[in-house]
Amino acid sequence: MDQKELKALKNVLIREKERILKSLSQLEENTQKTSRGNTPEGAGVPTHIAELGTDAFEKNLDLNLTSSEVDLLQMIEESLKKIETKKYGICESCGKPIPKARLRAVPYTKYCIKCQRQQEGVKERKD
Repeated sequence: MDQKELKALKNVLIREKERILKSLSQLEENTQKTSRGNTPEGAGVPTHIAELGTDAFEKNLDLNLTSSEVDLLQMIEESLKKIETKKYGICESCGKPIPKARLRAVPYTKYCIKCQRQQEGVKERKD
């Protein structure tokens, strides 16, 4: 992979990292608003059982989104470190270069397609 392609992928990773950090900040802000309550009194206690279910669902969704975003952020950080140590684009399982097309599609990937399928337990198709 040449330096121009590597720089372009690094920029993609950095932009994605910034997007995730902004998203996490917004999720944290929303969680704080929800926990304080949106009523003028700030009670935060739903007056109807349906509201209680909705509040619980939204909090659970925010937690799941946060967990997914944190996982993705960690993969991006690892990829950026690999770029600096010149280990980027090498499959962590088989040690072979990851195809450029895959890196463009999923720049934070750790595995080539074959090894990713093995990680996920998906059998390869024989065409």
